[in-house]
Amino acid sequence: MKNKEKRFGVCEIFCLFLSVSLCGCSLAVPEAGEEGGGDRMIGSLITREFLDLLPEEEKGGFPGDVDSGIHSAEEGRLYAEIDKSKGEDPAYWELSFGELDGIQMLAPLWTPEEGEAYWGSLCTEGITDPDIRYNESDDSEEHSISGTVYLLSGKENGHTACYANPVYQTADGKIYVTQGHGVSASGDSPEGMELSSTLSGETTTVENGKTKTEKSSVSVRYAFMYKPVRVTVCQMDGRHQVIKEEDYRPEDMPEELTAQAGTEYILVEIEKEGPSGEKTMSREVYNYPADEEIYLTSFFAREDGIVAKQETRVP
Repeated sequence: MKNKEKRFGVCEIFCLFLSVSLCGCSLAVPEAGEEGGGDRMIGSLITREFLDLLPEEEKGGFPGDVDSGIHSAEEGRLYAEIDKSKGEDPAYWELSFGELDGIQMLAPLWTPEEGEAYWGSLCTEGITDPDIRYNESDDSEEHSISGTVYLLSGKENGHTACYANPVYQTADGKIYVTQGHGVSASGDSPEGMELSSTLSGETTTVENGKTKTEKSSVSVRYAFMYKPVRVTVCQMDGRHQVIKEEDYRPEDMPEELTAQAGTEYILVEIEKEGPSGEKTMSREVYNYPADEEIYLTSFFAREDGIVAKQETRVP
C-alpha cells in the first residue's frame, strides 16, 4: 500500500438535530462525526445507541442526553480486533469492537498474495442487499458501499433510533470506528416508510508529483416492516396444483430445502403482523427447475428490532 498524504472530511465535530414530519412520524436526524485522521473510510458500524466517543471538552454542542450512550475512546477511536483465522479474504474476517454491539457494513481494502489490492466485502446479519461499487480514472477513484436495514414498524419497537458510525482503515490495516450520526422515529411508522443517512469522504494522494483524488461514500437506507410471523412454502406442478405445502416460523426456515419430483415453481408466502394486529401477506414465485440453484428469500425479526433477511437454498 502506498504512503499517502490525505485529507478527510466525513463529518464536522458537531451535532445537529433536525425535526421534520414524515408519514405521521416525528424524526430527529443528528449529525456528528470525527475526522478520520487521514485514514480511508471503508464503511459503517450501525448501532442502536449513540456512540459517545468525543472528549468532554468537545461536547459543547451536543444534547444533554448523550451521556446515556456508549462510552469508550482512544482519541475518539474504538479499534477492532480482527480475526482472520477463517481466511485472508475480508468475507471471512470476524471483527469485534469490544462489548460494542452493531451491524457491520464494510468494504476493507486488502492485498492477496498476488500483490494487487482490491476492495473486499464484510457485511453482518441485518444488512440487506449490500452494494459495493468502484470506479477509477487517471486522476480519481470513487468507491461506495450501500445497503438496507429493516426495522420493526410502529409500537412493536417503540421509539426507533439507529446510528451510522463511520469505520476507517489505516495504511497498516488497522480498523477503527468513530462517532457518527443517526436517524430516529417515534409514533406511527407504517410498513414501507423509509429513512436514510449518508457519509462521504475525500482523500488526496500525491505520487511522483501527480495528485489523485479518492472519494468514498457510505449510504444506509432504513425501511420499516411489519413483523414476519409465518412463512409458507408451496411446491407447485405445471397444473398449478400443490405438491407439497409447509409452514414455518420465520426464525425456523431451513438453510436448504429439497424440491419434490414434478415441481415446476415454488410459491413463498410471508405473513406479517402490524402493531395493531393487522395482517398482511406478500408472495414471491420462483421458477423450478432453474438454470442454477435458487434461493428462497424470507425475513425474521430479531430481539433488537432489526428484521434480517435470510435465504433458503434449493439445489
